[in-house]
Amino acid sequence: MSTTASSGTKLSVSAGLPATHNEAGFAALTYTLVGELESVGDLVLAKAPVRFANLTTGKTSTNKGAEEPLDVSVVCALDRDDAGQTLMIAAYASTADYSFAVEEPDGTKIYFRGKVMKMGSQYGGINDVIKAPYDIGVTTPSSGNTLVVDAP
Repeated sequence: MSTTASSGTKLSVSAGLPATHNEAGFAALTYTLVGELESVGDLVLAKAPVRFANLTTGKTSTNKGAEEPLDVSVVCALDRDDAGQTLMIAAYASTADYSFAVEEPDGTKIYFRGKVMKMGSQYGGINDVIKAPYDIGVTTPSSGNTLVVDAP
């Protein structure tokens, strides 16, 4: 497998939820592209460390605990007329889950459900564009994987 640059990565959002939490369920939804995308944060799953310190030996062992919550930070150049950013703002105002798709340049799609937990404006300095940051709190369904990967 060769390396891939992030350039060309896309983020799309849907107000719908998949009928099934798999590639087919997510792919059946209608998505809106989030425009003016600058960056998508890490999609890294992690387990909480569960540690035990043995008083007799003085050694500590580590086990895997529950899956840690996953937050994805997204930054766009603010475009109040962009349909995708408008949907992200609606998702922030809602308590409902939305569906998200990150498409890599090679066509691989990573799907997940989540809630937009943060939105706003970042102004920066004289030579900066106004940016729109969004944080997505990924929700894990009662069954199935947190992230669904559909590789071409």
